[in-house]
Amino acid sequence: MDQKPDGIFGIIEIVRDFYAHGIDEHMIVFVLMVIVALDIVLGVSRAWAYHEFSSRKWRKGLVSHTAMILIVAVGYPFALYMNLGPVIDTFIVAMMAAYGSSILASLSALGVEIPGLDRFIKQNVDHDKFQLKEGLKEPKKLIKKKEDK
Repeated sequence: MDQKPDGIFGIIEIVRDFYAHGIDEHMIVFVLMVIVALDIVLGVSRAWAYHEFSSRKWRKGLVSHTAMILIVAVGYPFALYMNLGPVIDTFIVAMMAAYGSSILASLSALGVEIPGLDRFIKQNVDHDKFQLKEGLKEPKKLIKKKEDK
């Protein structure tokens, strides 16, 4: 008598089977995880450069980013199991756009700008992330002096 696991072991089995056999066909999950990791690295770099690094913000960001990774990593196999692939793919693409916006804002603050895309994001998508807090100045090492040109 071969009984399939149920309860929490059934959940673990579905996720384990997916990542043992199905992740190669669903690289969107891996790409989202890479984008989230890049957002964490650039966010910490930006906070460090502007002397805004705070352990409270670090913990909050790390918890929220880790939760996103875990929700997608565990929820994606279940969404596919329930034939909701297009719904979860749409959610992941939306999250990629949100994290991409954050990555562009961090790059812009660090002095790396992509002219056309940067301007479009600032004006139409997420202009709040591109604003510096009042009283803060850009890091001197990142600002090119006009006299040097």
